[in-house]
Amino acid sequence: MTTAATSLRHNKNFTRFWLGETVSLFGVQVTNLALPLTAVLALQVSPEELGVLRSFAFLPFLFLALPFGVLADRRPKRPLMIYANAIRAALVGLVPLLAVMDALTLPLLAAIVLGIGVCTVLFEVCWLSYVPVIVSQEHLVSANGRVAASSSAAEFAGPGLGGLLVQVFTAPFALVANAFSYLVSVACLWSIRVPEDVRPSAKRHIGKEIAEGISFIVRQKYLRVLAVTGAAFNFCYMFVETLFVIYAVRDLHFGPGLIGLIVAMSAVGGLLGASFAATLVKRYPFGRVYLVAVVIGYGGPLLIPAVTGPDLLVVITVTTGFFLMRAGLAVSNVAGVSLRQAVTPQELMGRMTAGMRTLMWGIGTTGAIAGGVIGGALGLRAGLWVAAFAFLLAAVPVLLSRIPRLREMPSKEQVTPETEHVG
Repeated sequence: MTTAATSLRHNKNFTRFWLGETVSLFGVQVTNLALPLTAVLALQVSPEELGVLRSFAFLPFLFLALPFGVLADRRPKRPLMIYANAIRAALVGLVPLLAVMDALTLPLLAAIVLGIGVCTVLFEVCWLSYVPVIVSQEHLVSANGRVAASSSAAEFAGPGLGGLLVQVFTAPFALVANAFSYLVSVACLWSIRVPEDVRPSAKRHIGKEIAEGISFIVRQKYLRVLAVTGAAFNFCYMFVETLFVIYAVRDLHFGPGLIGLIVAMSAVGGLLGASFAATLVKRYPFGRVYLVAVVIGYGGPLLIPAVTGPDLLVVITVTTGFFLMRAGLAVSNVAGVSLRQAVTPQELMGRMTAGMRTLMWGIGTTGAIAGGVIGGALGLRAGLWVAAFAFLLAAVPVLLSRIPRLREMPSKEQVTPETEHVG
């Protein structure tokens, strides 16, 4: 067992955070399937309407991530995460309640999705900034790998569970599982006791603080590349995610259980990628690992619309496409997030994370809208082909950058916005 693994195993605060996050990630995966199926099956939405609905989940990243980043640098992050998950539990629980009252409508569902998105922004900005508080820098890759592995494990089991819950209880009532999972996360976060070193907010200007975070991203060569390629990936990912559920239901005639099974099986790639990311980074040059992961992850979506023949062949091909995409994404995410945390001073961590989230998910939101429009205009399968080729273009910034030449992950002392450490 590695030193990093041993250290994390005895880090009770990280273990508590990891446990709560793992449970909530499983709940989120149920919602990721049940919520669009609620819109498709219960409300009979069009591709354009589903695209707009999906965009509401990420629209708050565009407007709120930056001020939330300032808040995360000014205030202790743990209480903010507790508030965010408590509110998310209440909002998710509203959907089955409205369904029982026969009062669920598309505008109400969109408002709930928007509210959940606001809380998600706050939680995402905080947890990515909070991990370096409870984990030392030399263990960041292992810690991020564990969280990513939990996410992939949730992607493996969550959709299958979600599909089963949808078939047994109907889509709106499957969301109860996610509401409960958020409450588990709240309890785990409540039990953590780690002092946080935060700056006093007196005599600070929010606009200047936001500008400091954005300026750091723009001037830091690694962060700049990660922001551009991450935004491009999320645009394409949201494009595919918006169209795939409708494509699977209406063109391929798959039921909720089979859709959940396909997504679950494809998530094995993400689980394997996240599990081995730390080992790969330790054994091979950091930049080479990141580059290979990007090439695999961004090339996988070409298989999703490739086959329309026998059902078994379609299932295998689509699953393989998602498998490769998620495997590459898991490794590149672990490496990329760790690189971001390693080169960013703690006093800028919240604002850096917020700036990256604004760029990545703000642009990703437009991908959901574009997917709905293009899928409605060209057809669902043609829209998936457009997204697949767009994925290849999204990999170009990494191929042209100096990140592939990194021998190891640099530290804050080695890399500043004006310099870089390249092997």
